[in-house]
Amino acid sequence: MNKHYSILHISDLHKGENNDFDHLFASLCNDADSYDQDIPKPEFIVVCGDLAEGANGEDAEEKIVKQYQEVESFLDKLVRHFLNGDKSRIIIVPGNHDLYRGATIRSMEAIPDDIRESAKERYLKGDPQYRWSWKDFCFYLINKEEEYASRFKFFVEFYNRFYEGIRTIDDCDMLNKVIDFPEYNIAFATFNSCYRIDHLNQIGAINSKAIVESQSKLSKVFKYGRFIVGVWHHNISGIPTQTNYLDPRVLHSLMDFHIQLGLYGHQHHTEALYEYHDIFKQGRMTLISSGCLYGRGKTMPEGTHCQYNILEIEQSEEKVNVTLHVREDETAWDIPSWRRKLIEGKDSYSMAFNLPTIDYSRVLADCISQAKVEKNYKEAIENLTSAATLISIRNNEATANKFIDEFLQKISNHDICTLEFEPMTIAQVIAVMGASIETRNWDTFDKAAMSADKHGLQNWQTNVLIEEANKIR
Repeated sequence: MNKHYSILHISDLHKGENNDFDHLFASLCNDADSYDQDIPKPEFIVVCGDLAEGANGEDAEEKIVKQYQEVESFLDKLVRHFLNGDKSRIIIVPGNHDLYRGATIRSMEAIPDDIRESAKERYLKGDPQYRWSWKDFCFYLINKEEEYASRFKFFVEFYNRFYEGIRTIDDCDMLNKVIDFPEYNIAFATFNSCYRIDHLNQIGAINSKAIVESQSKLSKVFKYGRFIVGVWHHNISGIPTQTNYLDPRVLHSLMDFHIQLGLYGHQHHTEALYEYHDIFKQGRMTLISSGCLYGRGKTMPEGTHCQYNILEIEQSEEKVNVTLHVREDETAWDIPSWRRKLIEGKDSYSMAFNLPTIDYSRVLADCISQAKVEKNYKEAIENLTSAATLISIRNNEATANKFIDEFLQKISNHDICTLEFEPMTIAQVIAVMGASIETRNWDTFDKAAMSADKHGLQNWQTNVLIEEANKIR
């Protein structure tokens, strides 16, 4: 299974009134035509937050709605151009600019001076309901939880509208989607690193409950041998005067849950670095930041230009090689002019990852358990015959065929005829032939007959079914 493709990694779009996304789209399309010939066009797009710029004032909500409408149009164009219109292959997470600060302001009240000491004590103990404002020199209490929880409402509305029929978000603070792409042997784990961020708190964090809830899904794709990529918004370090970065302790859990590569943005410049778990586990996660895609003015650090990344993926049976290519705008004009940015004096930077060894016995056990609990025997057959997983469970675990034989007896004739698998036992041949006769699906019948002949799976029952089919036909 050799794969060669690329990921378009962008972040910090900061859609404001003065950013023309038509200009940006045209520049990205033109730049893609100038990639080195050996860099394949993107098969995925990863957007690491700050889609909108946000707004304040009386007409803030109208401005934000308009920003997301323009972002949606831009991303629609990107998907059509690079991904043939397949929105399932664009991965989006929120950034700190994607929350509505008007909601967080309305959700808090100032703490009176007579209970200031009590508030101070609770604040210093880490009570998540309390905030400190240096501007007002005052403590605040989040006393309207529903209002506070609505701070991502505009992003959620955009997300659910954009992905209609594909994926949805209900509670943005609990974002923990694991999006699996078996045909590429890659899975993306998405998180919201803006958990508890508001107008008074800029410290990045991922809800620990969201990470825990992702464990079973991450464990499953790990067992299937996937290369797992984490996606969030915040960087994990900053200068002493800053607080708006992610607590790096969260990386230990992400590494424990088998994430090997982390993609983020926020800091407005490209960076690639390693984070080690500890000397005993030898765990490692590689972190790659994308620069600001289209910021202008105060959003850009001094001396920094707009940037985005191309991650070239070369995957074999046992390894994944990731090569980072950085594109940088040299002009800071209305229409970006992208050029290759050198990384430590080189055109690109390469890193290698080992793919997990597929535990076929555990995968088989999980499939059987899930089938019996959920009563979804058709999906179980698809998993066992690799149509959904791209790994040959039954070719590596001989007992899998016993369960396929059993599960075929539990699904309808119509479902049997819609399965895309090759019968490998007499029981499977008989089940498919019988279902094909009942539904008059002669294409499926002929395929089963060919499989029986190919693998020597004939007996008196298959002969009777062939005779019966010939009479009816």
